[in-house]
Amino acid sequence: MNKDKTYSLLFIDRIKSGDEEAFKEFFFDHYNDVFRFIYRMTQNKETSKDLTQDTFFNFYKSLDKLNPTIPPNYYLFRIAKNLTLNYLTRKEIVSNFDPDDEDTINSFFESPESEYNASFVEDDIQKAIQTLPNRCRAVFILSRYHNLSYQEISETLEISIQTVKNQINKAISILRKKLSHYLD
Repeated sequence: MNKDKTYSLLFIDRIKSGDEEAFKEFFFDHYNDVFRFIYRMTQNKETSKDLTQDTFFNFYKSLDKLNPTIPPNYYLFRIAKNLTLNYLTRKEIVSNFDPDDEDTINSFFESPESEYNASFVEDDIQKAIQTLPNRCRAVFILSRYHNLSYQEISETLEISIQTVKNQINKAISILRKKLSHYLD
């Protein structure tokens, strides 16, 4: 077992036994890295601070479920990634409404039936996106909703550019199948 992994596992044992100082030390040792990781995806300091706090809270709640053979950092960053992706997905649903957009204004004057149908389409799209595997969903959202380049996605998620391309293709393929009834 390597030194860093042992060090982290010893911290986890101390934290599990109720040692508040150990948790504080773990928190301060990892806070900046988690914050930067989240900030690269959100580009918002306040949101990143909130999500970083939530990450450590969720990590603390899940201590009993951790596999001792896996470094705690893996869990910490996985929680951070999932919380951030969930936040970005929720934010994207809300931010689709733009009162200054001419199409949005015109939609208020459309028939209630077309507005009703459009809401179902949007719901179906969001549901389909939520069914994508985690990495696939992350790459798709960062690409299509946040307009990040493949290079930026690669750096943010710490995966290769080829993996980004593969995940985009996979997401599009899955979404086409799930939403094929709209494409006919």
